[in-house]
Amino acid sequence: MLPRLLLALVFACATGAVAQESDPSLPTRQAMTDQTEAFMAKLAQTKTLQAYQSIRPYLGVSVSAFDQSAADAETYFQKVTDKAGHAVDYDQVLSESIGNHFHHVVWLQKFPAAAMAWTFTFYQPKEGWKLVGVSYSTELGALYRVDH
Repeated sequence: MLPRLLLALVFACATGAVAQESDPSLPTRQAMTDQTEAFMAKLAQTKTLQAYQSIRPYLGVSVSAFDQSAADAETYFQKVTDKAGHAVDYDQVLSESIGNHFHHVVWLQKFPAAAMAWTFTFYQPKEGWKLVGVSYSTELGALYRVDH
């Protein structure tokens, strides 16, 4: 059975090298949205490892843990594709912040009979946003909002 949540990289600095303050960061929330959209576009082409590589420069967490998660995701999504088919679309469904400190962007990856939420979490220690978390899940309950 496929796990519902494989990746959780929030502050996973315990092993491997950690991105340094001089490393690239994203200057704005729009830049975060643009980078995560580029990630989703690569996923849509079943280029999981390339998707992870595209956001790797902005890491604020352990590089080795991130690389391992990318390898795990590659294996997992091959199984998803074998069972559920290729993704048919993706859409940004949520963008939330905690002041100017944390921000996350959530994308819905749609398959013919199911969907998966991808959450990208960013942290701004001073100036510039660093990626501190990437996760995916089929648990979509938290994404529902009251219709008005």
